[in-house]
Amino acid sequence: MVVVVHHPRKENQVFALQERYPQLILDELEHLGLEREKAQVISAPIDGHPITLAEARFVVAKLSQRGTRSAILLSEGFHTRRSFAVYNQEGTRRGLRIVPYPYFIEYEINSWWHDGQGVGDFVNESLKLSYYLLNGYVSIKSIW
Repeated sequence: MVVVVHHPRKENQVFALQERYPQLILDELEHLGLEREKAQVISAPIDGHPITLAEARFVVAKLSQRGTRSAILLSEGFHTRRSFAVYNQEGTRRGLRIVPYPYFIEYEINSWWHDGQGVGDFVNESLKLSYYLLNGYVSIKSIW
């Protein structure tokens, strides 16, 4: 099963394909050879603080209701550590195993420190992870 988390935008934000996004994703996955019945798009609200934790609680609850036992978390670069921590923490509570899978688009994974954006992303995401840890949103053991 492939699950895509979709963030509906607020009405004052402009994104022309927003209403059709879930359908476009399903069409593309089908075009890539995945049976439509094996894919779903979950529209997760981006309300609540902190956002990544609120999203994880929402998505994990939906997956749990559907009987999902494991999921691959595809997440961008350095955001993966924090995203995995909150999904892993919430998933463990519901018997859902989370497997992280980071992807890097903007810079090379093996030389990110040579790219200004790579360094910036690393610092930014490290600070956000520290914020989550210091405020008790995630435990240190959920990171591994």
